[in-house]
Amino acid sequence: MSNPAITTAAMRDAEATMTQLRALLARVLEDEVRDIETGDNLFGYGLHSLALMRLMQPLSQLAGARLAYDDLARRPTLAAWQALIERSRAGH
Repeated sequence: MSNPAITTAAMRDAEATMTQLRALLARVLEDEVRDIETGDNLFGYGLHSLALMRLMQPLSQLAGARLAYDDLARRPTLAAWQALIERSRAGH
């Protein structure tokens, strides 16, 4: 049985991470990203290799560890990036 307090805290953390991801992406794409679904391919919304390079440092800061360009480019969705950041924060 899961602890409701831990589950609620994890949900809040996940929501905060997604909010931060959307803010970073909006700055780089210079566009509103609320309409982007978490599973949408970000390259279809104007993300390109140079923009992804500009995201590397802030995404790594968000994760608390250096993220690999290839990992981000291979799975260019908000959901995949969120999972990568959360795994990094957990030390995996």
